[in-house]
Amino acid sequence: MIKPRKFTVITKSRKHCHLFKEITEFTGIDADFDLIANWGVVGTVIFLPVGLWLLMKFGLRTVVVSGASLGFVGAGLRCLPLGENLKYAIHVGQILIGIGSSAVVGVAPYISSAWFPSKERVFATGLMLLSGNLGGSLAYVLGPYLVEVPHNSSNSSSDTTTIRCQILNYMYLNFGMIAFVFLLMLIYFPSKPPSPPSHSAALIRLDFVTSIKSLIRNRTYWAIVIVFDGVVGSFMAWWGIMPVLYADKEISETTSGWIGAALVLFGTIIGSAIGRLADAIPSHRTKVFLITLVLSYISCLYIVVMSLNWIPVIPFKFSEIGLWVSSMIAGVSVYALQPVTMEMAVDVAYPVGEGVAGYVLMWITMLMNVIFFSVLSVIKNQDTAFYMMFAFLTSALPFAFFAIPKTYQRLNIDINVADK
Repeated sequence: MIKPRKFTVITKSRKHCHLFKEITEFTGIDADFDLIANWGVVGTVIFLPVGLWLLMKFGLRTVVVSGASLGFVGAGLRCLPLGENLKYAIHVGQILIGIGSSAVVGVAPYISSAWFPSKERVFATGLMLLSGNLGGSLAYVLGPYLVEVPHNSSNSSSDTTTIRCQILNYMYLNFGMIAFVFLLMLIYFPSKPPSPPSHSAALIRLDFVTSIKSLIRNRTYWAIVIVFDGVVGSFMAWWGIMPVLYADKEISETTSGWIGAALVLFGTIIGSAIGRLADAIPSHRTKVFLITLVLSYISCLYIVVMSLNWIPVIPFKFSEIGLWVSSMIAGVSVYALQPVTMEMAVDVAYPVGEGVAGYVLMWITMLMNVIFFSVLSVIKNQDTAFYMMFAFLTSALPFAFFAIPKTYQRLNIDINVADK
């Protein structure tokens, strides 16, 4: 559960940026909020290779606890009562959170392989990924609930004091949750179980250099990466800034927050069930992948078409009901696709280690998010996000055929041993 919590911290920095921006403009504090919102993702992209090295050199406990400690310090810095100088602490805090996230952002398939048998790996990976998204959905609800965002230019001293207190309370709560999880990890977080849960988990993986060379030559793996980033990556980028994108479409921040939270909740429940199904019928895993991929493509493309009003007739004309329905379908489809695709990637990469395959996959995803948010920082138009989402989706579509594995090497090893 630790890895997705850190992934949530990355997306959470972007989710909160619109809240910070409006409030601090009201209170008179000036800062580069686009930069603040991007620090988490940028820090992850830059330092993710360091996280992978720590994982391979020192093991799971070291990399997870070190990443969580940086997140703990970063969240604490954002709570300091520094007045006008708080913006500098926020910058540093976001940088530390990004660096800490880089240590654990791709560790989910590594944990599922080290701790769970082959018949539970997709389900375990899904729970780790999706439980972190639940934390992100909580941020969607708590932000508007705990902090009253001003909607006018009136900034009396009493209003300013009230809002600053609300912000601090919000930060204290955020810091408290991170501190609690960090404390639990310090008390007990072993690197591996007493005995391997499967035959493949006990086998030696390739070293780092050989792994990278093997991945470069693995065309199926890269096709899976492109499809994953085109669908899951673009969806997560859209989800992370949903309140900003629909602010000019008469969708309130509170409504956007509830949509974002609801799609994660339903996506987590149904997505976990589909992950369990993929484990129960391993011979049909490719079919599960294709079904969830098609549903994800259709629902995400519908969101783009509806949001840009390309077809201004019902049911393609933008509406709040349409946004609710399409978001729920997209959430269920994408959150079901995410763990299945990640497990496919590490299976076709075998005997490359799950850590290397998972980290490279997530590094490309974070790099795509950097491009996504950097373009939005330059082009101040919300519709740009939908055009980029459309570009990523359509660019990845031709690779879907090549992403279908001919065989699941790691899974077949465990199945053959179990049959004997």
